[in-house]
Amino acid sequence: MSYRRLMDPKFLIITPLVFLLMALSACGGTTAEPIVVEKEVIKEIIKEVPIEKEVIKEVPVTKIVEKVVVKEVEKSYVVTRAAPTAVPKAAQTGKVVLDKLIAVLATPTKQSALDCQVTGSATVNHRPSVEYLLGVDHSTGEIVPHLAEEWKASDDMRSFNVKLRKGVKFHNGFGEFSADDVLHSFSYYTNDTCKASYSDYFRNDPGTDVEVISDHEIVIKTPVRPALLYDYWLSEYRGVPISSKAQWDQGCPQGSAQYKLRKESPASVQGYCALGAKGVEDNPSRTGPYQYVNFEKGVNWEYDRVPYDHWRVNPDFAALEIKMVKEPATRLAILLAREAHVGSLTRALNQEALDGGLEIADASVEAVTTFMIFGGSYFAKAVEAAYDPMPWALRGEVGRKVRMAMNKALDRDKINEAIFDGQGSRQWVASLHPAFPAGYNPDWEEKWDELYGYDPKRAKELLAEAGFPNGFEVREKLFPLSGVPEQPDVMEAAAGYWEAIGLQPKLEEVEFSRWREKYRGLETQCCVYPFRGPAAPMATRVHFYYSAERFFRATVTDSIEEKKTKALGTTDKALANGLWQEVADELYYGVHTMPLFTLPVQAIYDPEVIEEYIFLGPPGGSYNNLENIKGVRR
Repeated sequence: MSYRRLMDPKFLIITPLVFLLMALSACGGTTAEPIVVEKEVIKEIIKEVPIEKEVIKEVPVTKIVEKVVVKEVEKSYVVTRAAPTAVPKAAQTGKVVLDKLIAVLATPTKQSALDCQVTGSATVNHRPSVEYLLGVDHSTGEIVPHLAEEWKASDDMRSFNVKLRKGVKFHNGFGEFSADDVLHSFSYYTNDTCKASYSDYFRNDPGTDVEVISDHEIVIKTPVRPALLYDYWLSEYRGVPISSKAQWDQGCPQGSAQYKLRKESPASVQGYCALGAKGVEDNPSRTGPYQYVNFEKGVNWEYDRVPYDHWRVNPDFAALEIKMVKEPATRLAILLAREAHVGSLTRALNQEALDGGLEIADASVEAVTTFMIFGGSYFAKAVEAAYDPMPWALRGEVGRKVRMAMNKALDRDKINEAIFDGQGSRQWVASLHPAFPAGYNPDWEEKWDELYGYDPKRAKELLAEAGFPNGFEVREKLFPLSGVPEQPDVMEAAAGYWEAIGLQPKLEEVEFSRWREKYRGLETQCCVYPFRGPAAPMATRVHFYYSAERFFRATVTDSIEEKKTKALGTTDKALANGLWQEVADELYYGVHTMPLFTLPVQAIYDPEVIEEYIFLGPPGGSYNNLENIKGVRR
């Protein structure tokens, strides 16, 4: 699906360090006729505010004084209904205009051909060759059969019988897919050496045991607890990538003896042999419609279409290259020069792309959430650390007032307009997505202005009431992530707003891979930092971001731990949903998060080469489903 977006910015002032978020008017559209459901006119006056900001980027300190110019703006909000999901076109005849499709995407934070060495957005580079037990329909988001043809849960949700697809080939002559490959893949993923973001779910909670029944039948058990959402976890959304046991055996003298699950494995083999890993990294064998050709770190990934009829799809393009380019402006230049045919940009560059004859495709199903995290909010005994907490992490009303002040200092409407072209919609609690309503409370809207609404005067009062009339230093970390490359811009804008209420922000650019080790090690109490999360059921979001045993631990409290444990331990969905509601209420009314927006994920493409691109969005690093792109034919 595609559309042309018309933008008419009237008042937007951008500095190298801070977006001085003046009101601007914009309009947007889709291929569907817009339906106006709400319209209001707001007059606002932005007063002159002197700003002095100290910026740290591992270079000598500089100080910049900026002023917001007085403007009076009248603006209208028009809410439109999205265009219907595109229906795949009938098969076309003729040859595609190009044999090779080139994508240009942001450079991932962790680069490796090994599934266990990459996380989150980095998996986009693996997606053309990787498959999972369960797939996802990229037009609807529905979980569908993939390498597993059937799956059935026991009544207690602790055991899952899985029937595997027959006749699926591994790349490079490593035979046909079977139950032994599933055991190998899960064993590798549950190994202590695996660094993938979701590996500890399968490793520890609910845990994973795999029993091979036959060549094409397995039973997966969860020894720790029931798994109400196990089909979600087995799927392309969060699943274990399937790779060839035979290929790993080729480099491992111990062979199949080490492909037992972690709990059964002797310590000597828990790490898996290095020779096996080396062989896989040189030329990984998987089951997808594209097979690996070459990988040059920081430069590109190259794939060829498999030389046989693939069980799922035969791509239109014989070859695929994924270029890795850090800077959005450089990616735009490459696209405009027609040196690539599909890619990702910041939303501020969309109009230039459209003016250059390119088109925009929205993710067909769900969007990504973006938010900021109060680092070190560890209120649970399980993660309580011996340090002096930052003001926002103080217990009781003192910390809550600080968190309210920092939220109320942010003019989210202007941030949305200036940085995201007005495409963001309200997010109530950080990382929780409205597409999954279990846990959402309609009463939140009534309290929004009081707790989170823009009010710099009240923000200053709250700081004084909390005992910080002169503010305090706020260290901000800057790094972009797939789906929201604008995150550094948001942090710079936040610095301006926080400085206006008397805080002292300091900005520091970091590599996300380095920061990732910090939050895994409970070392984030120093700082505020951005993040993004995909659309997902609330249970998975709470388990990922707000749990003592998970590595993220954005905010952890004893009451959240208690309710989360009960919710995860029951097979009663109604009871579980009620507990998730209580958890969400605690996060919302305790002002434990800094929610920003729910955003569409977009791709820029060349309509002279690409006829249609239906992609799912965030679940695999945002730009997945490249094998299903329909090429323009002669």
